Amino acid sequence: MSHRFANSRNAKLLTTSRQWILLDAAGQQLEGLSQTVCRLLEGRHKPIYSQVMDVGDHVVVINSRKMVIPEKKVIWWYSGYAQGHRHVYSKDFHIFRPTECLRLQVEFKLPQKVALQERLARLHLFPGDNYPYAANISKVMEGPDNVFKALREYSVEERANSAKAPDCRIKKATPLYEWDDLD
Repeated sequence: MSHRFANSRNAKLLTTSRQWILLDAAGQQLEGLSQTVCRLLEGRHKPIYSQVMDVGDHVVVINSRKMVIPEKKVIWWYSGYAQGHRHVYSKDFHIFRPTECLRLQVEFKLPQKVALQERLARLHLFPGDNYPYAANISKVMEGPDNVFKALREYSVEERANSAKAPDCRIKKATPLYEWDDLD
């Protein structure tokens, strides 16, 4: 190997390997999770990232059935035939195809011309806890959002100790300067 090639970015690419990253989608929002998945698929979290090279990792997302989906988001597609436009609300679509909402969101966020199909092939989505890639997983990552809990799931102590909103009512204004009476 020549010295010039050893210092180039291509040599670093040859020495790196793709990791398998596990993400749990339970309680995560669709938008934040899709941004994180796109970042991992493109390899933007790596120091050797370049737009012309595909250095992304495999991403395994489990529990996509328990993901938080916005109600008013519309998913549409075109079949290619005349009058083949279809649209449905994401909340209804998620009931029948729990993995497809995240896959479509990731597909729309990835760059359309550069290795789109190769990147989507490294995305593995599962609606439940069971997945066949347990032996390959090298890293388990937290999701981008805090897991949402219903109000009834918090204990009385957690509610009492939670941060209170500041009192924003208008109070009597205090003067900035104390002026002596000139009388």
